[in-house]
Amino acid sequence: MALKIKVHSLFKQWYLEIDSDGVKFCETAAWGGVRRFRFQQVEYILMSPDGVLSFQVGNEVFSIPTKPDNPKHQEVVNTFVREVTWAREGGPAIKT
Repeated sequence: MALKIKVHSLFKQWYLEIDSDGVKFCETAAWGGVRRFRFQQVEYILMSPDGVLSFQVGNEVFSIPTKPDNPKHQEVVNTFVREVTWAREGGPAIKT
């Protein structure tokens, strides 16, 4: 079972999906598309004061607006942070 955040604006759509294999990120606009990463590849995670979740893989930064007061968004963000932390420490991955 995957955890997913979907966000839409007038010109863009995003989703962030977390599962036992890693993270899938999609941004649809003039260019973009689906990108998949293992938790070990994520170098940094940052949450801005206005709720934008950003993460870095190599020299690329990926961002998605979130709603910090939405329990589903909180669950996805917390799971993402936990899994990246565990991947760096050699801990368990999500069990599905």
